[in-house]
Amino acid sequence: MSDTLSAAGEAFERGFLSSDLQQQISQCDQYELAEYFKSVLSDHQPILEAGCGSGRWVGWFVKQGWTATGLDWSEACCKRAREAIPGGRFESGDMRHMPFGDGEFGAIVSLGSIEHSAEGPARSLSEYRRVLRPGGVAIITVPYLGPVRAAMRRVVAPRRALVQTSWLRRLLRKTLGVDRRTIGDARREVLPGYAADFIMSRRGWEFYQYHFSKQQMRAFLRGAGLDIVEEFVDFGDEGILHNFGPIAGRFDHSTGRVRFSLIGRALRRTLPVDLMGHMLCYLVRKRA
Repeated sequence: MSDTLSAAGEAFERGFLSSDLQQQISQCDQYELAEYFKSVLSDHQPILEAGCGSGRWVGWFVKQGWTATGLDWSEACCKRAREAIPGGRFESGDMRHMPFGDGEFGAIVSLGSIEHSAEGPARSLSEYRRVLRPGGVAIITVPYLGPVRAAMRRVVAPRRALVQTSWLRRLLRKTLGVDRRTIGDARREVLPGYAADFIMSRRGWEFYQYHFSKQQMRAFLRGAGLDIVEEFVDFGDEGILHNFGPIAGRFDHSTGRVRFSLIGRALRRTLPVDLMGHMLCYLVRKRA
């Protein structure tokens, strides 16, 4: 399935397969939402992780004694997860057309997944509602377009536009992709008025992900017929790192934590999470 992956899918597949799966599962305990999962999911089984990537969360759910299934567009990731996590179920497929029956799951976990479709998250969210049983819940996270991120995107916009130009890439002898897709080609495929990121792939410039405001996500969730139970911003450490870059520190993959610089620590102490947190988080419910 790798040859059909999007640019985002290829990037994630490489990252997930390059690190040890058991180490990834062991790091789940320190994840910001781990305790939240314990408080919500045990009463809403079986659980589907939509966009399961390496399968680490399905592995962690199985360790809790829960029934869990993972869905991802990377068959390579699913194949490794099936071998490493025999207590889980893994299916490769598209979240917009899931290979599951109506009302098959009591809960869905979707961590940084629905933002990677250029058409937007509406079809994926409609599928979430379809495969949830009445009264079922979903925990959904997406990159947060909060005040700090919105401001920083405006600050770096001129530099970002410059490095995306074909003439500069030619001057620096950087690849333009086999199809020579320009940034203009990629921009024509995204939702107008939404904050989008792009990535240079083997084809050229392609859409990578959206960042959503609270108002935008509320509209998508309600449009899909999902009732919002909770809305909150989290991942403050990663918010500092993603918003301010290397001057704030670096991500330590061996520990799964951010290592702050002096500047990063000062910013973390100063800025409220609701202004700069990395992810916008929702608990939603399908009406009974």
